[in-house]
Amino acid sequence: MVATPIPPINYPESLPVSGRREEIARALQTHQVVIVCGETGSGKTTQLPKIALEMGRGLGAGGRGLIGHTQPRRIAASSVAKRIAEELNSPLGEVVGFK
Repeated sequence: MVATPIPPINYPESLPVSGRREEIARALQTHQVVIVCGETGSGKTTQLPKIALEMGRGLGAGGRGLIGHTQPRRIAASSVAKRIAEELNSPLGEVVGFK
């Protein structure tokens, strides 16, 4: 199986989480559990998986792996997956998907 290349990762600077991505990445690197609190619409749901991906998380042997992200409802999971895929300029199901 050939790994799908990771597209360039961009962060909307208007989102507070985007502005703190280096701090968040350092926390993820040094701690087993990280809790990120922020207002609704701050980018927690869409930007944290991209930060993890940029750090190399989810890239297993051969360049394929998983970054898990849970949502309470299937419709929320599909909406988040579509949004992240859109932000990565990647078709849903290549780099980003949902179950």
